[in-house]
Amino acid sequence: MPQTARDAFVTDLTSMLLAGLYAGCVFPFVNIIARRDLHASPEVLGFMAAAPFLGNLCSLLWARAMEGRRKIPFVLYSHLAARSLVVTMALATGPWPFALIISGAQIIGTIATPAYAAIIKEVYPDDQRGRIMSMTRAVFVVAQILATFVAGWLLTRISYRVVFPLAALLGIAAAIVFRRIVSDEPEPAPEPRAAAPIGRRLRETTRYLWETLGILKVDRAYRWFAFSVFTYGFGNLILMPIYPLVQVDQLGMRTDDLAHLQNLAQIVAVLAYFYWGRYVDRRSPQRAVTVNILLNAWIPIVYIQAMAVGEAWVLLPAFLISGVVMAGIDLSYFNALLGFAREQNVARYQALQSFLLGLRGTVAPFIGSGLVRALDAHRLDRRWAFVIALVFILAGCWMQIVATRRHEAMRRAAAASSSTE
Repeated sequence: MPQTARDAFVTDLTSMLLAGLYAGCVFPFVNIIARRDLHASPEVLGFMAAAPFLGNLCSLLWARAMEGRRKIPFVLYSHLAARSLVVTMALATGPWPFALIISGAQIIGTIATPAYAAIIKEVYPDDQRGRIMSMTRAVFVVAQILATFVAGWLLTRISYRVVFPLAALLGIAAAIVFRRIVSDEPEPAPEPRAAAPIGRRLRETTRYLWETLGILKVDRAYRWFAFSVFTYGFGNLILMPIYPLVQVDQLGMRTDDLAHLQNLAQIVAVLAYFYWGRYVDRRSPQRAVTVNILLNAWIPIVYIQAMAVGEAWVLLPAFLISGVVMAGIDLSYFNALLGFAREQNVARYQALQSFLLGLRGTVAPFIGSGLVRALDAHRLDRRWAFVIALVFILAGCWMQIVATRRHEAMRRAAAASSSTE
């Protein structure tokens, strides 16, 4: 690792460790607690699944706000606000207060996404970013495994109203640590835009949004990539509110059962991070995305089988596959996006992608909730929902193959042009 990246790596690693402890204590359990303990309806579960993506709808505005400014405050303050909100979980006693707190925390947390992408692009070299990130992500997942194991045991004995607020304090500490990653970054000069008339600022913002959306028209390879991620993710998100219904209602799973399966998935993810990190650096992040979408297609197939048998243990392959895909999609998607973008427009590409993810994530979970109600009303098997999701995932895989071929063709053409010059 280059000497210039080592300080950033240590800071990032420490922050990831604390963030993993926070995430492992909270997010693996929110759906099952909402359904089993608070008797949340499919609509409430759909709202919780859509929450992270509601914030993504504003990503273009966040990217506009941070242009020409330091990125670290956007990461710091959004994470502080989001995790402080989880502290108020001590007061949540019903399904909607519970859902609003969890959802609000995830919505606020999305403000950090474009800024985080720009920071990582800056502090890690391009040819080693995949392997460096595989180490930080692996530490995150190891911490998450330990936290999930302990929290799964605690939640059978202590209320989530105690466990979740304590975990949020670790998340707050993670945000404070991360702020040191670019502590030497110079403070930009104040922008005259802040003093401009409201009408002028509105026109500038509108032009910025229009130019950012125009990336889809100009960059054809990225357009196929973005729509592929949109399509296969749409299939995944249809199932988000349906998973806890199947796990609790049909398979009778408890929080500790889910904790064991989540931990197995995360152990696999730790090992997979190191494999995908090398694959992304040596092969192609776009190819890695394609392979991971194909692997992801097996998850609804396994759920269909588990529902037919009526046994929770049948889900084991689905969780193992999800561990491989968790690591693969995380590294390959992020690095593929950075491969399309140039140094000066990383935040724009990330914001545009987050906006598209927000569109799909805002709609798909509610479609999933409506779909399961329609199937139940017509006395049709819920397995049909998984079949529909599988069609979307496979369609997204085909689109990703097209995106990969186009991007590689563009790179070959650019390399040939450079050698000729």
